[in-house]
Amino acid sequence: MPLEFQSLSHGHIAFGFFNIDTDLLLMEKYFFFANFFCNTVETIASQKNHTKESFVMLGYVIERFENIGNLMGVIHGIDFSGFIGAVYQLFPFPQSPEEFKQKLDGKAHKVVVENIIKQWGHPVTILVEVEAGSERVKIAELLFSKAAFRELVAYVWRGGMPGWKDALRPDYVRNMKDAINTNVSPLFTNFTL
Repeated sequence: MPLEFQSLSHGHIAFGFFNIDTDLLLMEKYFFFANFFCNTVETIASQKNHTKESFVMLGYVIERFENIGNLMGVIHGIDFSGFIGAVYQLFPFPQSPEEFKQKLDGKAHKVVVENIIKQWGHPVTILVEVEAGSERVKIAELLFSKAAFRELVAYVWRGGMPGWKDALRPDYVRNMKDAINTNVSPLFTNFTL
């Protein structure tokens, strides 16, 4: 489930997994697969000196809020509108609370989820910029402090609010952790997962 995180540019923003059967992440109006996020973090962690570097993440944007859908409405079974509603019609919220865990094989549904999101939004190249000195990170137009960006990374490592099913993580998440724990980037100094 997406949680609220503090940005420097837009105040509180929503970020996170929104369905346990897919590894697509939501960040306000942007959507990108967790492996792209983790690979970007892994690359950033391997950079010793940041001099206003840009990294590219492929994703999607849904410009109109009503086209994104109503996550709480879907969870309560009262509003299946928008993209999120369409995803939940294919992958419903589990009946048992014990089953509410982020699934390891979410990547297996990538093609299906991409076909759905193309009905509501369009592909976009998302720039991730790390400022010189690595005190701030910008994802699209959303600016984060170093601490807030680390919170986003930790959220993905945990598997969101429900956590990863059986505490197992996909390879790309484990690779991100390894890169951070052996990093040379000032962005991740004294930060371990």
